[in-house]
Amino acid sequence: MAAAAAICVEDEASCGAAECAGIEKLDLAGGGGGADGRAGAAGGKRSVYLMDCAPVWGCASTRGRSAEMEDACAAAPRFADVPVRLLASRRDLDGLGLDADALRLPAHLFGVFDGHGGAEVANYCRERLQVLLSQELGLLGDDLGEVGEADMKEHWDELFRKCFQRVDDEVSGRASRLVGGVPESRPVAAENVGSTAVVAVVCSSHLVVANCGDSRVVLCRGKEPVALSIDHKPDRKDERGRIEALGGKVIQWNGYRVSGILAMSRSIGMNAHSCA
Repeated sequence: MAAAAAICVEDEASCGAAECAGIEKLDLAGGGGGADGRAGAAGGKRSVYLMDCAPVWGCASTRGRSAEMEDACAAAPRFADVPVRLLASRRDLDGLGLDADALRLPAHLFGVFDGHGGAEVANYCRERLQVLLSQELGLLGDDLGEVGEADMKEHWDELFRKCFQRVDDEVSGRASRLVGGVPESRPVAAENVGSTAVVAVVCSSHLVVANCGDSRVVLCRGKEPVALSIDHKPDRKDERGRIEALGGKVIQWNGYRVSGILAMSRSIGMNAHSCA
């Protein structure tokens, strides 16, 4: 049995899915944030956008046959505040009596990082990704203008891509990082060490997830599993085409593998195979 890590997050709210290029955004208000919010306001109940509730969570891992535990889990309750305009449009918020431009929702981050070749990159992702994402969210101004559903997805896509790419650059030594307050540009680990990354940002009204590699997010509702992410695997036609366009090779060797080695088509670290 290979090493494995998992994190479980419980939330009583319902949700509906909307996929976008590796980023999944869920409306925990159910059927559109505005509909439930307006009904709640009319009934004298508190809007879901004003609830400050941290989800119940837990994690488990097993080393399996690996010489060391190569996987890592991250749990960062209230790691950042998310502008509500990144989650709901003005139309969704109309009639709720909320300041849509100024309101920010407390957000909680959870992640799993499946390391390969060693634990260094997975451990670095566990500590670093939440810091970078918090910084990027903090840089967003209150007035995001008129943000539609497609714009929200683009914003989240850009946020996660920037954070994943920054961590990949720091891991490989292409970008410097601070170690004890001193800039350090040496790689975090050897070139054959890498990690997947799957991250979930949970707010009172929405859930946003992103992944790099083949670690998965699964929503369980009514005892039924719902996949919220799509694995980056070299047997996917689009991923194989992307790898070959970049000069890489996909080889059938005990399953489809990048260069006959990596069973996933994207990774943080492992420079020769990341093709992020």
